[in-house]
Amino acid sequence: MTANPFPVLGTEPVTMRGRAKLFEQLCRHLIKPTPDHVSVIGPKFIGKTVLLQHLAEYFKPGCTPYKTSFYWDMRHSTPDSDHAFKQRLAAELKGALRQVLPELAAELDPESDEIGQTIQTVLDILQDDGLRILGVMDGFDRVLATASLTRNLWDYMLDLARRSSLRLVTGSRSRLQDLCKTPESRTSDFWEIFYDTPLCVAPFIDSDWEDLLTPFCERGITLESSARKELMNWSGSLPVLFAAVASRLWETCPADFKISKSEVDRVAAQLADEQSSITEGLWHDCPADIQGDLVELADRDIPLSEIPERRRRLMEERGLVAASGNQLRFSCRLMQYHARKRGEGVANMRRLFGNPERYNENIRALLELRFAQIKDADADLAGYVEKAVRDLKPEPCHSIVWTRNIAERALKMIWAAELPDGTIPIPWIEQWISAKERGSWMEDRKVPRQSGPQCGLLRVMTGTQNSKPVARYVTKATAILLDHVQSVGDLGQHPECSISLQFAASICLAEIALLESLAENLRKASAS
Repeated sequence: MTANPFPVLGTEPVTMRGRAKLFEQLCRHLIKPTPDHVSVIGPKFIGKTVLLQHLAEYFKPGCTPYKTSFYWDMRHSTPDSDHAFKQRLAAELKGALRQVLPELAAELDPESDEIGQTIQTVLDILQDDGLRILGVMDGFDRVLATASLTRNLWDYMLDLARRSSLRLVTGSRSRLQDLCKTPESRTSDFWEIFYDTPLCVAPFIDSDWEDLLTPFCERGITLESSARKELMNWSGSLPVLFAAVASRLWETCPADFKISKSEVDRVAAQLADEQSSITEGLWHDCPADIQGDLVELADRDIPLSEIPERRRRLMEERGLVAASGNQLRFSCRLMQYHARKRGEGVANMRRLFGNPERYNENIRALLELRFAQIKDADADLAGYVEKAVRDLKPEPCHSIVWTRNIAERALKMIWAAELPDGTIPIPWIEQWISAKERGSWMEDRKVPRQSGPQCGLLRVMTGTQNSKPVARYVTKATAILLDHVQSVGDLGQHPECSISLQFAASICLAEIALLESLAENLRKASAS
């Protein structure tokens, strides 16, 4: 049998089918006399990667006005520093130029300390020669989630992008500026170079379907008009769900076969009955409030006036629902089936936490269940945390009283494991002096007596932007949790302070997380 032309998921590139109008729209931005930089956005599994890989391949042979192109999948080996980003950019440029301008490609050494300047020089040479390269950067979400990338990098990218020799196309789930991890990065003018309206990848449109079904036609397989309609209804015209149903049809239908509506229903119903990682992935990509709407929509249409515009738009962008008159209805039967399966869990969540009154009523029980999951924790520390959870009601301020005990006990345990004699090693002090760290312990080499400075010492021990971690057992996550808990401890000494149940519950959750994290850290100490 001919290889299945409808791969669902995997690592191999997928042939783009359909999307002719969308691809033409994208190309118009890139081939006009002064091409745009373009941001391509769309939710999970909507087909952004297939579109962007096809774009890079289309321009790689030197299609006017580009000498070549590169495709950079940022979801893998994501750079974690400005220099690492420039190294990876240099490697992508080098690979693209190697086939068309080998001598210029040889100038790019990603391991060079001056690689940022070299990239600028290479692009200047291309610009002087009237040449242009297209950079397709997919998975930009992953890069922008890295807080260690600074505004300096984006200002550097702005400088590159202002050259006529480089045009960029990015792929992400949301607008680039909205994804920036730090406020400082959001202020870079780099985000302003992209065409003001991102290109949105949506479900397939009617004009896509002839091309989508071409492999069936080439094998002599035809679809009745009702079968095609059912294929649209089951998949919601979502690329990944279309591929899932079409792949099953391809495997089960012989050549020169006519696919009927009942055949599509049979295959799609089998998929719906299975625990599919695809529908589960689409489900988890939806926020909890959207999941609740989908559960309701699985059983009845809902008036548009009952769904806030933001939630309706998010569901429509995912290809899950469509407006029909003044009603909102499910437009993807596979996800409708999945929503029905998940209905009980969502209904329980709404019943327990669906409004402030229910949240207040049930949050302590949730924290008690979470606390019961912690194993092998220190008995004294666990006792304090248990009391904090117990005292959430009726007066939340009584819960906060235990916070100082929790912080002090945790610190005592940490110093017993890390610095049992209370003396800080000289090599640590030397490293911190070199890194220009500050603290009272720098002079007397002793663990401070007060818990606040102790948390400051622990922060430095577990690593800062300037110094490397030296703690043998305690992790940065534990230090951050402990610092947070300790900072709240002072509130417990001021009973006149007004403490809400919601605030106290959030502190209890942090205390439980600290209990678990510290138990895991010190388990390593007892094993050594």
